[in-house]
Amino acid sequence: MKRLFVMIFAIFCSIVALAGKEDITIKGTIINAGADSVFISYTDYRENWLDFHFVSVGGKLDKNGNFLVTVPVPHDYTILNISIGKEETEVYCSPGDKLVMTADVADLDNTISYKGVGMDVSVANFMVKYIRKYGLTDNFHRAAHKTMEKEPEAYVAAMKELVQRELDFLVENAGGLPASFITFWNAYYEYTMYNNMLIYPYMHEIVKHGTYDIDTIPPANFKVVTQAPEKFNDELMHILPYRNFVNDYYSQILTARQKENPGQRDDDHDAFVDKVIALSRQHMPAKTAEYVFAYQISSAIHNGKMERVNALYNQFAERYPNSEYSDFLEDGIAKKKKLSPGAPVIDFIVYDDDGRKIKLSSLKGKVVYIDFWASWCGPCRAEFKYMKEIRERFAGRDVVFVYASIDMDEGEWNKARKKYDLQGLHVRLNGEEGKTAVAYGINGVPYYFLVDREGNFALEHTPRPSQTAELVKAIESLL
Repeated sequence: MKRLFVMIFAIFCSIVALAGKEDITIKGTIINAGADSVFISYTDYRENWLDFHFVSVGGKLDKNGNFLVTVPVPHDYTILNISIGKEETEVYCSPGDKLVMTADVADLDNTISYKGVGMDVSVANFMVKYIRKYGLTDNFHRAAHKTMEKEPEAYVAAMKELVQRELDFLVENAGGLPASFITFWNAYYEYTMYNNMLIYPYMHEIVKHGTYDIDTIPPANFKVVTQAPEKFNDELMHILPYRNFVNDYYSQILTARQKENPGQRDDDHDAFVDKVIALSRQHMPAKTAEYVFAYQISSAIHNGKMERVNALYNQFAERYPNSEYSDFLEDGIAKKKKLSPGAPVIDFIVYDDDGRKIKLSSLKGKVVYIDFWASWCGPCRAEFKYMKEIRERFAGRDVVFVYASIDMDEGEWNKARKKYDLQGLHVRLNGEEGKTAVAYGINGVPYYFLVDREGNFALEHTPRPSQTAELVKAIESLL
């Protein structure tokens, strides 16, 4: 299969229960590799379900095409992306597995096979069969995305049909598979369907109109949301679609109810979140409710005011004094303080059109608007036309626009800069520079910061370019 963006893989990978790190080993022989290394990528969770990062480990191929890669995988049924040159495949692994892989890259899908010990090797070879028939698992998510084109009456049936395809494939090829993997596979696709039903109102408009620049959501779209079942189970916390589902469930259900009864609409965001937390506590089992509360605090750390974050965390700490999420949230709160109004900007190097290095701190005396983005990010691209309007409004004044990309591919980064006419100072945050994104608490894009003339962060939550009036007012106040 042709190479896909690593970030797309990471979003859709499925991870199973936290189990303590233990190495897995994959060795093998590759024919017609067309490359000098094999790369294995996966998502690694540190201490809890909110604290994760993306890992890529390389193994050199010798002159005979042999390789050996060892990685510390902490989860049962971690999906590994294996890249060889321009080709890639996937396999599920569990701690302690030792797999032997053979393949001819000239016909990767039809020649790859596995032997080994540890995990029942039937799981690995089940994935071989799956990829031969349907391709990488991301193809399922692409197909699910496409069903979003359908109107509400037809969408749920189309999504159920697509999920049934995955379940039927499992039934047809279940021989020798561990019961735990069968449970995992069924739940993964069931909750993917439920989660997609929750996000349908917005995604339908995005897919239908081919843009992320959506002003209104028709109330009829929310009829799909109300068909998602109130179905929770702590035993499924290890499954990514389940966690996505429980994160969104009550916020989407409450929104759907408000669409049905506009007179009951509550525009107070904090009160809305409090309702989500209360409903989660009332109706979800203990571990799921704790996770949802921690997730809401994590979201507030990135998007809310410090006073609100502290209030939420104090409630959380009282309710869950020994929570696995406590250290992670406390670290996020400490980081937020460093990004709060009045705190000095966290310095990094940017470049002008001539490639000259410029320290962010050297821009003191000017107002600086920082845009963290990526070429593959649809919402980022949707903001660029508004960004152009903002730039033109402040042309010739002491306002500098900085574009900090998290693109891995330099070519795609450069193409996007030219296509969207991103005039200003630029940097691509990779390698050592990637630490800047961590320091700024970037766990998704787009993300924005406004810096005042004194070189200090100006706002707790910086408006996007599409929030034009609000952003213009904020910049004007600093000039």
